[in-house]
Amino acid sequence: MIDNKRENFRIHLETPLSVKCRIVGIRNKESTSNYTKTAFKDISLGGARMHSQLDFPEHIDILFEFIFTLFGNEIKIIGTIVRKAELHPSLFEYGIKFSITEASLDQLLSTQLQRLSIRLRDSTIHKDCSFCTEHEVSTLYKGAITK
Repeated sequence: MIDNKRENFRIHLETPLSVKCRIVGIRNKESTSNYTKTAFKDISLGGARMHSQLDFPEHIDILFEFIFTLFGNEIKIIGTIVRKAELHPSLFEYGIKFSITEASLDQLLSTQLQRLSIRLRDSTIHKDCSFCTEHEVSTLYKGAITK
């Protein structure tokens, strides 16, 4: 039997959530990079499973900022890589652990994820959420097989 280390319920996203991502710190030093597009394949209050064409190092302490929209609310959240897998030579999967220090952000994300879970029962895409377009999906997964 494999232990499930997840503490929070995860929402599987048939259509990935389009996320802007940038580095904001490396090894406890402030650093900024340009935003790049990534995709969340699933999400919970504690973290996400992210797909990206960028090959980020797994064992260096890198702090990321993620920005996405849920029901018209822009969510800005900080997180780190806790797991990495190469799905294809040009596609990587990362386990992201969120670091939420503000009670208001925790409450907003919790509320929006509950709402998303309910709404996804009826439809896979909602126009007021930042789901990937068909073009973004085909660009990200070009030549790759996803899980």
